[in-house]
Amino acid sequence: MRIDVEKCGIRDGVFLYSLWRGYRDEAYQQTFEKSLERVGFSLEALHTSGHATVADIRRVIDGLDPQKLIPIHTTHPDAFVDFCDKTERKHDGVPFEV
Repeated sequence: MRIDVEKCGIRDGVFLYSLWRGYRDEAYQQTFEKSLERVGFSLEALHTSGHATVADIRRVIDGLDPQKLIPIHTTHPDAFVDFCDKTERKHDGVPFEV
């Protein structure tokens, strides 16, 4: 990204960092952030997560009322059967059409 920022001449922006803070200790990340500061960027760290609570998952499913629900990226795909009677289990690594 540093090269893209330089090529585009972007200056005086805000860089929002939303990954695990430990990555900021890596040499590459520190070099990148210093390059942004040199061209006037301020740096803000905001925590985000893709890990939803059970209550949030249920609320999203209820609100969307999907025709089909296929759990992915979860260690407990069977739990979704309790959330939605339209849940379809798929096997990892096996292609399917949506």
